[in-house]
Amino acid sequence: MRWLHLAPQGRNLMLLLICQTVTTLGMMTVVPVMPLYVASLSQAGAWADPVAVMRWSSLALAAPGLGTLCCAPFAGRFCDRFGYRRMLLLSLIAFVASMLLMALSTGLATFIAGRLLQGVSTIGLILTAFIARISNDSVRGRNFGLQESAIAAGALLGPVLGGVMLDYWSLRPMLFASALLTGLAGALLWSRTQEPAASATQAATVADFQGLRSILRHRDLRCWMLAACLAQAAGFAMLTVFALFIPARFPALDTPGSAIGLLHALGWLATMLAGPLWGRLNDRGDARRHFLLAAAGCALSSALLMSCTQLWMVALLRLAQGACYAALTQSMLLACLRQLPSSANGHFTGLGRSFMVVGQLLGPLLVILFASLLPPQHLLWLVALLFVSAGLLVWRPGRNARHSQQI
Repeated sequence: MRWLHLAPQGRNLMLLLICQTVTTLGMMTVVPVMPLYVASLSQAGAWADPVAVMRWSSLALAAPGLGTLCCAPFAGRFCDRFGYRRMLLLSLIAFVASMLLMALSTGLATFIAGRLLQGVSTIGLILTAFIARISNDSVRGRNFGLQESAIAAGALLGPVLGGVMLDYWSLRPMLFASALLTGLAGALLWSRTQEPAASATQAATVADFQGLRSILRHRDLRCWMLAACLAQAAGFAMLTVFALFIPARFPALDTPGSAIGLLHALGWLATMLAGPLWGRLNDRGDARRHFLLAAAGCALSSALLMSCTQLWMVALLRLAQGACYAALTQSMLLACLRQLPSSANGHFTGLGRSFMVVGQLLGPLLVILFASLLPPQHLLWLVALLFVSAGLLVWRPGRNARHSQQI
């Protein structure tokens, strides 16, 4: 295989992208159909109550965020201190264990424990930090775009397979297969990747970044972190709302799980195609402007979903939303890392992931809060408002961005 003969940096990037695709596939197999799968785990009659299903599916959706929130700040710092390669191996072992626990679960308690362990693995954070560390300034945006495309490739297959398996068989074989594929990817990474070289300026610049204290006292970074939090809240709220919106809007569907999975897959197809494009645009221009355009596009497409009367209309809007969503995380990371020393990549990525995880927890919790007040169709207003708020946070300091002092 030709890629095995690439330079160490190029080979590392290729292997990390493969690992990102495999782990995302495992994670996204169950996420889009979470309410339907949660209902299938319990045979109690009370689970016919849609409010109860929504409550527990939202908690299951938020569980990985709880584990990541506790571990992310340490994982990023440990990458800088003990090595990215070693931390990636530990993360992959924890991720495989979480998939096996979910596959073997017969009740909600074990399933949620597996979801919690999935968050403790912090696999997405470590892959992002590793990619940031091996990328120089001229191609970092492109590499983040490729990572976004790899995430979308895994998420493209996950919803389709998860929805079809749930409708016609069971999700357990898919979860076992994901654990096996991740284990194989981990073995390949360990045997082929190399530890990125230490920065020549690390000793001189590492003291300039003081972690959370630096973020909180720096206006621009603070606004970016809050915007990332709200964008993630919108995305994860959408996962729960969409799984309830489709059956409510189209009650005649015989296989809602498959429909939900396919519609999610369309969104991720657009993300996969648009991710590298946004990355190249960010390398050449202003990541802040691209974040604003993408947030506005996500908000508009979410609001327009409520007027859809045919599934093809939903499909078109999911394509538009997926293309816009591809820009959000990578634009935030690039805009912030441009203001930081390279030696702080891991530390900042961990802290940034913590803010994003707060959003992952906030989104489903807001759905629980408003579910008793609004029908599923109107909960899409909540998603649109969160995207708009994320854009406003970045837009307000944008007028003074040129004068923003670097840390």
